[in-house]
Amino acid sequence: MTANLIINPCAAALGAGNACAVVLENIQVNNDPGYVPLLTRNLNQVASHLDNLATNPIYDGFSRQLQEMGYPNAVAANEKLLKAFISRGVRSINNVVDAYNAIAIRHGVSIGVHTYEQAEDIHVFRAATPMKFRPLFAKKDATVAPGDLVYTCADALLACIGKTDADAHEFRLTDSSSRLVAVVLGHHDTPRAFNQRVLEELVDTLRETLPGLQHHFLPSAAA
Repeated sequence: MTANLIINPCAAALGAGNACAVVLENIQVNNDPGYVPLLTRNLNQVASHLDNLATNPIYDGFSRQLQEMGYPNAVAANEKLLKAFISRGVRSINNVVDAYNAIAIRHGVSIGVHTYEQAEDIHVFRAATPMKFRPLFAKKDATVAPGDLVYTCADALLACIGKTDADAHEFRLTDSSSRLVAVVLGHHDTPRAFNQRVLEELVDTLRETLPGLQHHFLPSAAA
């Protein structure tokens, strides 16, 4: 069975209609800090023109998406990531996280990466009712508010954007993760070709140190 990326019209209306997802196989998660120089270069390049980010439609679009959901004062994940690196400096997490952080910083986007052992459809939609899940590294569950943007696999939540902006702890990367899915939901100002290009760059970057990596994009379909 071929899995698909199923995008609900309510998510498409919020700007996620051009979302892309790529499956990464033969992954080896390790503590090699080899992507830190790339992450540092990309961070320095972005930090050198911070004043321009407010008028960058790709970077600012995630904040506007949160405003559209009813969170005018929320800080988008791409902005949180950039501010964290600027204030605390670059620290290596693992090879996969360092690589996707480097690409996310370079393009001003949010990339979700999750362990994906089952070949099930991924559904992107706005929550109709409250949903419980455990955010990454949290000690207790959080509640997704109705109307927040989420994506799920086999009815299990992978990530949410809105009142709680987090990936699910259940599908976190571990040393034993060998099959991942990387997702760029995007927003109104990120065309599908752009979202796919971001993920292709992630694949190419990881393949520099993981030559056996295989990948395929999930076909997109409307719900």
